[in-house]
Amino acid sequence: MALRFVPEVLLASAAPHEAGTCDEEKAMTRRLMALLSAIGLVAAVAVGVAAPAQASSDQQLKVATYNIYFGADFAPLATAPTQEELVRRAGLAYDQVVATDFPARARAISRLLKQERPHVVGLQEVALWKKGPLNGPLKVTYDFLDILLRELRKAGLHYRAAVTGTTFSTALPISATEQVSFTDRNAILVREGVPVANAQSRVFAAKLVVNTPFGVTFTIPSGWAAVDVSLAKKRVVRVATTHLESADPTVRNAQGQELRAALARSPHPVVAVGDFNSPPTDATGPYGTFTTAGYDDAWRIVQGPEGGFTSAQDPDLRNLPSKLSERIDYVFYQPAHLSAVSAKLIGEQVRDRTSNGLWPSDHAGLVALLRLKPKVPTKIPAGDGSNGSTLNPIGDTPTDAPAAEQAPTDVRADGIAQTRTENASGALAGSAIALSALVLLLSRRGSRSSRQQEATIQ
Repeated sequence: MALRFVPEVLLASAAPHEAGTCDEEKAMTRRLMALLSAIGLVAAVAVGVAAPAQASSDQQLKVATYNIYFGADFAPLATAPTQEELVRRAGLAYDQVVATDFPARARAISRLLKQERPHVVGLQEVALWKKGPLNGPLKVTYDFLDILLRELRKAGLHYRAAVTGTTFSTALPISATEQVSFTDRNAILVREGVPVANAQSRVFAAKLVVNTPFGVTFTIPSGWAAVDVSLAKKRVVRVATTHLESADPTVRNAQGQELRAALARSPHPVVAVGDFNSPPTDATGPYGTFTTAGYDDAWRIVQGPEGGFTSAQDPDLRNLPSKLSERIDYVFYQPAHLSAVSAKLIGEQVRDRTSNGLWPSDHAGLVALLRLKPKVPTKIPAGDGSNGSTLNPIGDTPTDAPAAEQAPTDVRADGIAQTRTENASGALAGSAIALSALVLLLSRRGSRSSRQQEATIQ
């Protein structure tokens, strides 16, 4: 604001005796005023540098997690008192898969993802169902991954399955003449144009063992999958997705510890998403395992501790109102390297349901926008036999560029990068010095011109 009054001050200083101003002085004044205008422009640019700027989009990563639901409630199978009852209940479960209509739900999920367009989507319960005659060949009836990718393409989105990890597979008769097989998978979808590497999937050593009342034992493993996502400037983030055991807390806690240990070996910043089956109050379970190991919970950081419920609708997906009442799906990230800009639920509103009245899943999805923090290079001490290059401790490519070349930023809670004002203040100070010098010069030139006129008059 002060710059707006500079010309009047300068003119007042430069013209103490307007009646005697010569043409040369007028020309000189015009030239100096033009120079002052140029300096004012420089100062305005400096002020602009200090204004808030949106964080560079090439250093942001939008991730989503969605448990898309097998399509049936399996709990009754474990308590079947006889083999005949198990077959009957298995048939009912498959009928429920048909009724919960994953093709329609996939269309609803694709609409939700189109609104958010995450770079990476971690999926759980990505079922593969097959059906056929007893002792005969089985044909695929529902491949949830293929169906969802097809619906995404129809919606104008282009994702690919960067990694798919099978955790569990079994086959059961559903009648005297037919059988079905079921395969459980985790998957990570990556948007077209996002480079990825090092796809991997693992099954946890800790597994659920179910003993039926009539003596049949099922071993049900869970697992995780991960992929390295490349951003601009050779920045890499490892994104993992998981689905931890829901029925047995001892198994679930062991799986959480196993996942934390596996991800601790990553040379890159880590984002872990998925259905952890562990509420925020679970201090000794997976939630506590990750938050005490240096991870932040994106929902809690952005939205606070309330709300964010992701589980669970009725198995038939037709309940009204919504029954979401637990928060067990998370985006965990390492705040040493990343900050959370936003976090929101998807698929939790009545308007998100399918045209035939189904919730997209028994879970809500969660989408979070994360921003990579500026690298903090570590200089190798002289005399250690190195060439003195600068290394980034989180495993990014070494660079010889000095740290001073990277403009420092402060991060506000809303994720906006605020450029520091030191450089702008320096520019303004330099402009003020230049303006003062010009005031003095103009005053001196005006005084000298006045003395010359007085001598001429005398």
